Amino acid sequence: MYGTVLIMKYTLLTVLVLAGISSVLSYPYMYWNDEFVPWIPKYSNLTNMKCPNKTCTPDPLKHQWTREDCCVCRAKPLWEVPVDSTVRLQLEYVRRNGIAEVFSEEQNKSQYYSVYHSQGYLSKLPVNICDFPNIVRIDLQSNELTEVGNLSCLSMLDILDLSYNKIQFIGNDSFLSLTNLRELRVTHNGLQTLGPSTLTSLPLFRADFSHNNMSSIEFSNMISESDFCEITFASNNISNIVNTNNFEIDPDKNYRGGIVDLVGNSFTTFIDFEKLGITDIAILGKVLSYGFVMPDVKWTCDCHMEPYLELAEDVIKRIWRDYFNISCWLPLEYRGKTIPDIVKEGRLDIFICNLTVEQKCPPKCKCFFQPKERRTVVDCSGVGLTELPPYVPSGNRFSNNLTLIFKDNNITHFGNRSYLTDATVLDMSGNKVSTFSHEAIEMLPDDIELNFADNDFKKVPRAFQTLNPCKSKFGDVTIDCGCDTEWMKTWANNRGLKQCSNMSSLVCETDSGLIPVDEISVDDICKQENIMITISIILSILSTLIMIIFGIAYLFRYEIYLLQRKYFLRNSASKVGFLLKYDAFVSFNDENDELRIWVLNVLVRHLEASGYRLFVPCRDLPPGSIKEEEILEQIINSRKYLIILCDYYQQNDITWTQIEWKYIWCHFRQYMERNIIVINFDQLETSEQTDPKLRAFVRLGYDIDFSNRKHDLFVTVKSRLGAPLKSLFFHGNKKTKFMAHNLITNKGLFDPFTLVDSTKIKLEL
Repeated sequence: MYGTVLIMKYTLLTVLVLAGISSVLSYPYMYWNDEFVPWIPKYSNLTNMKCPNKTCTPDPLKHQWTREDCCVCRAKPLWEVPVDSTVRLQLEYVRRNGIAEVFSEEQNKSQYYSVYHSQGYLSKLPVNICDFPNIVRIDLQSNELTEVGNLSCLSMLDILDLSYNKIQFIGNDSFLSLTNLRELRVTHNGLQTLGPSTLTSLPLFRADFSHNNMSSIEFSNMISESDFCEITFASNNISNIVNTNNFEIDPDKNYRGGIVDLVGNSFTTFIDFEKLGITDIAILGKVLSYGFVMPDVKWTCDCHMEPYLELAEDVIKRIWRDYFNISCWLPLEYRGKTIPDIVKEGRLDIFICNLTVEQKCPPKCKCFFQPKERRTVVDCSGVGLTELPPYVPSGNRFSNNLTLIFKDNNITHFGNRSYLTDATVLDMSGNKVSTFSHEAIEMLPDDIELNFADNDFKKVPRAFQTLNPCKSKFGDVTIDCGCDTEWMKTWANNRGLKQCSNMSSLVCETDSGLIPVDEISVDDICKQENIMITISIILSILSTLIMIIFGIAYLFRYEIYLLQRKYFLRNSASKVGFLLKYDAFVSFNDENDELRIWVLNVLVRHLEASGYRLFVPCRDLPPGSIKEEEILEQIINSRKYLIILCDYYQQNDITWTQIEWKYIWCHFRQYMERNIIVINFDQLETSEQTDPKLRAFVRLGYDIDFSNRKHDLFVTVKSRLGAPLKSLFFHGNKKTKFMAHNLITNKGLFDPFTLVDSTKIKLEL
């Protein structure tokens, strides 16, 4: 009779479904002949209770329940022992709309009152009920009540029965002040909502909310820190348990509990305590001593049930009885199979939860949670995949342990997917994989169980070397081996491939035939390839050298041209000097006053005094002529070109020197007898030259340094100009003599800044 009390005290069975347990819940009207003795509950403040002495004294050899367990269900208040001693109040309607008052016909006030009124049309509690604060029992069955009303004044109330009324809502403040309420009945009311934590603070021993219209029940209304005998929600339409006020189990408290009757509801799945905010199932077993009576439920044996059965597995095998034999309704293949049989057979792995497309299960695939194995399974076998699915279920407690089954599809490339890092099993057998993403392989855990049998690849990426070959099945694979596959021999030998040769048969295709990868040598796979590699390296070096040479040649192309012209093309010059008018065309920045004075008054005078004919644009251009045409004509008519370099010779805003230099270089390239003489007036460095052609002259040292420590500037210039022309245009000047006494100092050395007085130059004709 008291076997259920034993089950209630096995903490690992606290949340198991109990069936057919009713004997312990019987009302104690059969114990009138027993002696009732005072009893104070351990976990409530009730002080007016009496417990049957003989009935609730357990025999340690026969019973495993305690006196406390028995008294919670069979104790009676002192005003009911030995007989009911309460004074019944009379009720009188004062209005037609169901408003009434209560009164007592006795003159003396009693210590305890009770109110009984059924089969009436009472619409509210009696308006003067607070005039009798000692009321301990109210029975208002079968009236027209639509709300509980204000009972805060009745702190001594022990029993409240509001059954067969029309109350559809009970808030969590309806019974707050009823600190002695021990029994509560609100059956057959059409009740739809029972507010969260309505019953939590009450010292209830019994509560009955059966035969109503509730579709859900608050978790907090099933929990109590004190012992209770029974709370029943039978014959409602409850399909789930909710936790709208985020009630939390306190692991430091001991929730005593009792029987929660949920018979005749609409449950199909087991109570998911994780959704109720209880993430640690072990805590639930420690703090609760509850039994949930749900014998008629058509159970869906899924993942919600498995964690609790796993915790109670050992206990179930030892003490399960026939009246606990609830069975599965769904899935169909397990219909009629009892929970104890499944547990005893060790088949908890069948308790799974299927996942939908909305939960990221790939289309046409089958996905499910499997709590027993702590994994999520994604089975896409033979669904016509041509690539790895872009996503799989995630965000659950098992998504970091994925079993991925993608066998028998048309996948040709093993690509990168973020979920591969969580895969512990990957089956890619029976596909057409020929290529691999290096990043995808690196994402695989080192200890993954891998199956790539029956695919089309001929190369095994080196990234596989971190994986365990005894967990990596490739089947029979013939590999195109080369020097890049030499690692496979070390991989196979170091990781014990021979010990699990049944997993894979990897052979290399060589000139000597097929050789197992653990027996290959460098000569087998690298001899020809080494020669090709050597040739490739040599060709690469040569190509690099050629590119460097060509780069240097391009960078110093003008220097190379000047050297080539000096040493290889000098004899190819044509002898047309007698047709030219000038020995030299003098190009310089005539906007530089200092330079202009030196050129005109020193350089030009000295050279012309030596018999050279010079064309100086700023001096010799005819007025009114077209300047560019005249410059071009005189460049053509000049044998040499005398360039005077200064800081601003090639500045962008000095357009005429740029034009002059352009034509000079053009004719210099075209005619080998032409030559360019550069005088570095401002002593410019190579890096200061913007024009690469002039920079070549300075880099090769072909310029004449104006500082000229030997003081032989004019000698050097004349040496490079050569002998003066004897042109047809100037044949009458062949006896011309120049005397330039001021160009020589008293020591016979040249002074470039000595100005020549034109009156001292004597010209003989």
